[in-house]
Amino acid sequence: MSLVSRNSSRSSLIINSAWLSCIFIACSVILWLCSVSIAHAALQEMDDENLAQVTGQNGSLFLSDHIGANELAGQQGVGSPTDFDFYRMGMDVKLNLNMNIAKFQLGCGGVNDLLTTSPACDIDIDYLSFMGINNDGDFPSLDGPDSAFELIRPYVELAIKNDDAATLREVVGFKVGGQRINGALTMGRDYTGAGKASEGYTGPGVESLAPLINQEHGGICNPGATTGQGVVNCHSGINSVSGFLSLELSAAIRARANIAGFITTDLNTCFGRMNPTQYGCHSGTTPFLVDAGGTRMQQLHVAAAKLSIDAIDLNCQWWNILVCGPAQLVADSLITEGYGQLVIDMRQVHYLLTPDTENFFISVQREPVAWPNYSKALPLSNVAYDACNPSYGQIPSNGRCGSAYAPTANTGWWLNAPGAKLLNINPPDRINVGNVDIGTVVSLLGPEGRLIIDNPKIDLPRVSNCYGSAVFC
Repeated sequence: MSLVSRNSSRSSLIINSAWLSCIFIACSVILWLCSVSIAHAALQEMDDENLAQVTGQNGSLFLSDHIGANELAGQQGVGSPTDFDFYRMGMDVKLNLNMNIAKFQLGCGGVNDLLTTSPACDIDIDYLSFMGINNDGDFPSLDGPDSAFELIRPYVELAIKNDDAATLREVVGFKVGGQRINGALTMGRDYTGAGKASEGYTGPGVESLAPLINQEHGGICNPGATTGQGVVNCHSGINSVSGFLSLELSAAIRARANIAGFITTDLNTCFGRMNPTQYGCHSGTTPFLVDAGGTRMQQLHVAAAKLSIDAIDLNCQWWNILVCGPAQLVADSLITEGYGQLVIDMRQVHYLLTPDTENFFISVQREPVAWPNYSKALPLSNVAYDACNPSYGQIPSNGRCGSAYAPTANTGWWLNAPGAKLLNINPPDRINVGNVDIGTVVSLLGPEGRLIIDNPKIDLPRVSNCYGSAVFC
């Protein structure tokens, strides 16, 4: 495990306050014990009338719990990832933090689930920040280092195998999480962003001169590229992640394609909730929800994304008007939606939003483990913008909505982030997808749409979490 941390001044203040709180509590306990010993001789029995006047609070600062093997709904049986005893220890508090980590790596080297090639780490993120979220829950807080990433009821949990056999008992997993979090994770560098010279974003020479070298990965950033590796080379951030992400996505995409080498077509499309309204998608549009999970993932593959088509312009010319003209009429009157596929390298993802997200955790396990939900119950079915809400018609096929356990964590390190959001993607440039044959065009009218857009330029900004002009500190 390699973790290099450089905290903002706010982090230091929070840590110091925590130590002072611990000292204060310890002193209070000592004084209380002293007062009890002094007053012990004067204790008197209370009658019912006096006892009725005493009020108290049923609660505790510290929480503990035990969940037996295969005890909860959705258990998978003997020898399965739910066949463990789970011991939970936590606190009934809210922890606010603001933190910057230059290099966050977990589970590097070795073999994980027969993965013997790159990437080398279970989790590998450059320039990771924990910060607050705005009031609308759709963008990181612009207050930067003065904002707070909230962790409600933090706890640790152990997965124990053979808990009833003293000679065979063993710890197979360790988990750190919270009942709920509220904040944003921001990460990486955008080499096309403003101020990159002051942040050391360039290779040798002046910023305006080519080549613009990616310092973390190598390769030449092409700010003019709209798809492909030239786009990816302009970013660093999530190099690999092992875990489960339940994502809500929304985007407005302007695309250009050359159909059969004959007609250059421009499309304005969108999907999911957009704020402000763009190409017909608005805050009341049905959310687009997708699950992603696996070990050492580097890409998000969004398959069968249903697109709302706002406009199709075939750019008819005099020499193709006999074919293009009727086709334009059909497009304008009949085609209002289509389907496409997006492949996005995670280095382009510069923030993940987690507004009031439950069951967030990081764990490490020597064999697959299905960790219990904090509530020990099924996910709620009435949460807004959640895949388990049947009103959206997007209940996942993996069965997680009918289980009190999180999706199974693979061996090694694992990040569980249900309810994460990536909203209002709105690239300024029209994405050129190149030549498209007639068969592919026809397929876009159904869920089997064969057009795969490879690393479209999504232009997510890297939000600063520092004082002054610095992007990362």
